[in-house]
Amino acid sequence: MAAPLNNPSAFTTPSYLQAFRPASSMNANRFDEGYSEDTRSQTGSDLVMRGEGGLELDLQYSLPDWVLEMSEDARSEFAYAILRSLRTSSVAGIVDKLNPLLHLDPVKQLPPEITFQIFSYLSPETLLRASALSQAWRIRVIDSSLWKLLFRLEGWNSNFGVVRQYEEGERQRRMELRDRERKRRSRAAEDKDTEKPSSKKRVRERPLFGDGATEDSGWGEQHSLVEADEGSGLKPDDRMEGIAYDEASPITSPTTESSRRRKRTSDPGEDDLALLPALTSTNHPFRPSLLLPTFEPKINWQYLYKQKRRLEENWDNGRFVNFQLPHPKHAEQAHTECVYTIQYSGRYLVSGSRDKTVRVWDLDTQRLVLSPLVGHHASVLCLQFDERPEHDLIVSGGSDCSFILWKFSTGRMIKRVEKAHNESVLNLKFDDTYLVTCSKDKTIKVWNRKELWPTDDAYPLSTKKSAARFPSYIIDMQHQVENQHLHFRPLPPHTLIMTLEGHAAAVNAIQILDGQIVSASGDRTVKVWDVRTGACVRTFSGHTKGIACVQFDGRRIVSGSSDETVRIFDRATGAEIACLQGHSNLVRTVQAQFADLPGNEEDLEAEARDVDRNFFEAQAQGLLDEKMTREQRRARNAGSRDPKSIFAFGAKLPPGGGGSKWARIVSGSYDETVIIWKKGADGAWEKARVLYQSEAVRAAGGRPRRPVAHANGPPNAGNQAQNQTQQQNHQTFQALAQQAQAQAQAAQTLAQQAQALHAASQAMQPSTGNGAASTNPSAVPTPTNAAATGSQAPAQAAGPAQQTPAPGPQQQQGAGAAGGQHHHHHAGAPHHHHHAAANHAAGGGGLNAQATSRVFKLQFDARRIVCCSQDPTIVGWDFANNDKDIMLASQFFGSSV
Repeated sequence: MAAPLNNPSAFTTPSYLQAFRPASSMNANRFDEGYSEDTRSQTGSDLVMRGEGGLELDLQYSLPDWVLEMSEDARSEFAYAILRSLRTSSVAGIVDKLNPLLHLDPVKQLPPEITFQIFSYLSPETLLRASALSQAWRIRVIDSSLWKLLFRLEGWNSNFGVVRQYEEGERQRRMELRDRERKRRSRAAEDKDTEKPSSKKRVRERPLFGDGATEDSGWGEQHSLVEADEGSGLKPDDRMEGIAYDEASPITSPTTESSRRRKRTSDPGEDDLALLPALTSTNHPFRPSLLLPTFEPKINWQYLYKQKRRLEENWDNGRFVNFQLPHPKHAEQAHTECVYTIQYSGRYLVSGSRDKTVRVWDLDTQRLVLSPLVGHHASVLCLQFDERPEHDLIVSGGSDCSFILWKFSTGRMIKRVEKAHNESVLNLKFDDTYLVTCSKDKTIKVWNRKELWPTDDAYPLSTKKSAARFPSYIIDMQHQVENQHLHFRPLPPHTLIMTLEGHAAAVNAIQILDGQIVSASGDRTVKVWDVRTGACVRTFSGHTKGIACVQFDGRRIVSGSSDETVRIFDRATGAEIACLQGHSNLVRTVQAQFADLPGNEEDLEAEARDVDRNFFEAQAQGLLDEKMTREQRRARNAGSRDPKSIFAFGAKLPPGGGGSKWARIVSGSYDETVIIWKKGADGAWEKARVLYQSEAVRAAGGRPRRPVAHANGPPNAGNQAQNQTQQQNHQTFQALAQQAQAQAQAAQTLAQQAQALHAASQAMQPSTGNGAASTNPSAVPTPTNAAATGSQAPAQAAGPAQQTPAPGPQQQQGAGAAGGQHHHHHAGAPHHHHHAAANHAAGGGGLNAQATSRVFKLQFDARRIVCCSQDPTIVGWDFANNDKDIMLASQFFGSSV
């Protein structure tokens, strides 16, 4: 049996363990010096023995066998009883010894690379709370690289080119400041030389380190008195701003603070170098700034993350300010007629109008950068620009069947391509290699942007592997290589490469991305083409009327149509994965940003498979109603994951298209509204906000296009001045009414001609359908419809043939097809606004109920929505809401397209 407890020899350490005893245990009276060089493990022992149940036992003192045989609960009670028998001071000493075993700071124990990975899994809110634990935690939490990763993991895009450009510009600015400082010091030294024989004095009256007296310190005797040039301390390039050692914060230092104060007094231009406040304590309020306090200027990604979150809150809460182009004080710079197309990037916006001009605007000043670009003979319907110096290009197309290349920086016309299509050029897009145009003539054409050799990768692979038409000068490279005929000539820039045919109606919109062309047509289909072969890879169906707009991001195709819906298709499978219903007229323009998380392709596909399984399980259990009306079937597909709302299965993307919680779709319609769509709790797209173009014009300080008139006269006749103003407005309205009536008569004449041509074509080629297309009253313009468009008249280049829908296959498919054929005139050639839908949108007809702010084109990014309409004024919604921090940070946020 073990020795009794009162036997001192029971706790005597065996002789063979004496060599392993720590130094601290050899001298019980040794003072605690406030640090420890002990490298033992968390168990606190150099040699341990594992007992039953995995217990590690400290063998510095041998425990009796009867103690070891006790259960853990019994040992706990026994230890507690022993502690109760000791004095309080002894218990406190034991607690102090146990604290290192109970509390372990991982930030101090783990290398930064490990804590970086751990912190990347935490939410920003958790990180900010953790930063208040200690100085060491704060240093790791505010690491800019960590917040850069968190920024990307939210699914947000960033413009790294702008980031690098800003950092380089700040670097150059600091170098210039240093050069000016050196020159100023050198001139001051020269002036002193003319006055004194010596320009040196003692500039430090106390030790370099510490606050002790100079004569009392050996270091001070040797180093405290330093000679330097008069009027200068540390050189700017010698200051190690933000450099810290041991546990000092990298955010700031006393050196940083003192140099910051010197800079404020010496050069006001260096205030920007004062970046972050000193962190004198762990509970000091923390306000990140745009630049890190490092010697080399670097963007602070925590600052960008914070401002991005604040910007998203403004979107969710509807906090914005309206603006217009031009600025209300410079109304003379506005387009003289409606604006059909816009595009903006960063600071600049380019617009094209029915007044046949292209205009370049500065969004910061809301004024023109250049004089209007004049060159088109008819309405400008589409454009794209690239302001980068290596491109410096604007391409615009219009109703004159041509497209023009302009130099962005000067507005000089580079080249005009006449008769690029047989009818109006409705849309165009270009990348670094190709320029793609589409037209009302039902074709798509591909042009090269640079000199192209047959051996280049961008050259067509074969002229015989698709139904595309190739010009005679295009060589079938596959055949030539087989015959080894290698004597070729290059194609000059902007040469037609191929013509894609396959749509049965006007091609209203196109996109090009990664060698794929996506086109949307009035024939109610979306097609995907291979730009190298010209082959049609896939056709998407789903819309019930003509499609007016399309966007493609590589995974999804988003389209808007005359059937008043926005639909989302899975590019890989062709499945329709969402249908958004909320507009009451033609959806003319749409743009989507899904904010995909990096590398989440497999996650999205796994989510889609899980939704499919739930659907089949619900179907097997009889929970789904197989008999639904057409309205019920249409209403169920907004992107919800509910099995009762699933419209298609087998897609690689889940219902709604996937993306992150920051996903957003913005659509504009002929119903004069802009709708912001966000995902709800079940993943279905919902209306987050409805914006009105006319209200935006008024809030921006402009004047809405719709005239204010009252059928029964002015309601308030008390004030004579007010009555005179209202009378003038009424006279103006009467003049507009007379003008509209004249235009209606002209439209009636055109309608009669259209009916005659249509009847003649039907007589020459009888329809095999049910004939509903020829009797559809909305298929041709009517006087009432023409009046409903206000002052919109056909463009000068548009003759009766353009106003009349040409007979085609879609006219042989019933009234729905006829509607699709006609709507492509709205979507593709917006200057043809003679449509019965104007009355539908206005609620009945008549001039007083006219629709005058139909949205033609919109674009949005992280900060703004900008749209153009029948109103010559371009309006926007700025969600920075005049917040200077958000406005500063938003320049680094990536574009949504």
